[in-house]
Amino acid sequence: MEYIGVFGGFNLPFSIDAGIQKDPRYFSKLTFRYTPIGFQYSYDFVGYGFLTTPCFVSTGQQYIIKNTIGGEVGTRELRMNYLHVPAALKLHVMDLSFFRLSMVASVNLDYLLRGQETISHFNSKLRYPAGVTVPTGPGYEVTYDGVFVPEVANEVYVTKDKFKSLTFSASVGFRADFDFNENWSLNFDARGTFGIADPRSSDYINTLKNPTGGPDINGNPGAPDLYGQRRDITASFYLGISRIVKFKKEFVPKHSPKMPKSDAPKPRNYSKKPGKGG
Repeated sequence: MEYIGVFGGFNLPFSIDAGIQKDPRYFSKLTFRYTPIGFQYSYDFVGYGFLTTPCFVSTGQQYIIKNTIGGEVGTRELRMNYLHVPAALKLHVMDLSFFRLSMVASVNLDYLLRGQETISHFNSKLRYPAGVTVPTGPGYEVTYDGVFVPEVANEVYVTKDKFKSLTFSASVGFRADFDFNENWSLNFDARGTFGIADPRSSDYINTLKNPTGGPDINGNPGAPDLYGQRRDITASFYLGISRIVKFKKEFVPKHSPKMPKSDAPKPRNYSKKPGKGG
């Protein structure tokens, strides 16, 4: 059978960044992102099937910014919007005439449409780690126990060119298809997606590994962030509806062709008595 449809949903992104985890300013925050619309195409056989669900997906986690005494003073937002194109294999765990529960595994191609990291915070004192450049603009002042910073709103900290334009990921999860009549199917999909490589460009990673920027709190060359590998992990939940296209031909019973009357065998006459000497 073939299914063609649309879906929408949301995801929970987690940015596992070893550098940000070492920075005393940032603390991870549970983040929700929406998938406004996607398209799905599925072709099912007995016991297995193939599936693709291209969609626009937003990833990247938010972090709370805390001052030197632990108060929340702002946020750092990592946000990347991708055109997400998976190629998936479905293995049917339960395969009924109207319901299928399947395990799903896919490899995905992700094309970056938009990517940036922004920072917003109030006037406060933050604890910059050694190795991170302290801005020299108005309102920034290094002291013995932190750095005074001015209020900023949605300041772009990392731009799109610092990310790879094309990345790959892998997903595993479950999918349920409920055929509520002969023409339409309701679909629920839950998957975990794991980034195969660091989403940032190699040039930007080298900048973090080899600080040559403005001075840090000790006056040494700094970098925008502490270096650490980053991987994006996303938990996605989708609900969709599909049109069912049946390729199975209906059974047409075969009939033997009628023989012409002239070719039909004549019935034997048992009423005629045999003659003498017969």
